Amino acid sequence: MVRYVALGKESSFGSEASPTRYIDLARESISQRHDWIVPELASARWPKYALKGPIRVEGSLDMYVRADNIGEILMGVMGADNVKQPDPDNAPNVYEHSFTVAESLPSYTIYVASEITGRKFLGCVVRRVEFTCAPGELLGASVDFLGREEQSFTPGTPSWGEAPFFTFADCEALANDTPFKIKALSVRIENDLVDDLYLLGDRKLAEIPVRTFNIEGRFDAVFSDRTWLDRFLNAEFVKLEFKFRGAEIEAGWVYEITFTIPRAILTTAGAHIDRRDLLVEGVEFRAVEEPSTSEKIGLVFLRNKESSY
Repeated sequence: MVRYVALGKESSFGSEASPTRYIDLARESISQRHDWIVPELASARWPKYALKGPIRVEGSLDMYVRADNIGEILMGVMGADNVKQPDPDNAPNVYEHSFTVAESLPSYTIYVASEITGRKFLGCVVRRVEFTCAPGELLGASVDFLGREEQSFTPGTPSWGEAPFFTFADCEALANDTPFKIKALSVRIENDLVDDLYLLGDRKLAEIPVRTFNIEGRFDAVFSDRTWLDRFLNAEFVKLEFKFRGAEIEAGWVYEITFTIPRAILTTAGAHIDRRDLLVEGVEFRAVEEPSTSEKIGLVFLRNKESSY
């Protein structure tokens, strides 16, 4: 039996959806949490009663990013996808997606299959995705979920995509549209979710509304001049882009994922001495609204062969 995770986009919160996107994951830790109501009474020093309390699903999965396994995750964490075909005549199988922030998020049924059992989790919303990459590594993603309930299912046969993984060698970093060199990268996209919306008569979450949204991250650069330090000390706004370009799809169009932050503030920048080791400058950033652009706080661009999410 093949181990896999699959996602199905739900028509409404908690309504089971069949699996449509399969992920060849590295690891997962998704499970149902079961709280108990244990009243403290005067008649004894020990707990005498335990009653069933709220339940919810929490956990994460770790994966390596390919152009055909990350789109549903991006849709889940951002909420909106603007799709187009850049060259329908010469490249009819190429689609470009621009994921932007929406006021609400879709929910998913998540299927976790192993050789022992199948577990499915209904009403799951993406709380956080953190992308990381370093020399000699693949582009990785860690995805956190919050959901409604767990059930069992009979595992089936997964359907894998054909796109290659993105690696450290595919990365290009730009600041104010000018390339610069980095040693490591982390980008975190996060939603603040309401995790306690229970109603009388139901032990499960009634829905999972969203509150705030945030993009922040960090990169390590070789400390060769004062550029980033001066930007930090002068409290400058910086446009950041991190592009990963892979193999060709067709007609010269390649697989790509790009993180664009039109207006970032730098919250930390500096390099510290460690004996005779190479000086590496750690720069931390956070996205803020850019009124002049349609994406406002940031977007994630994805080019692949998928027509919709």
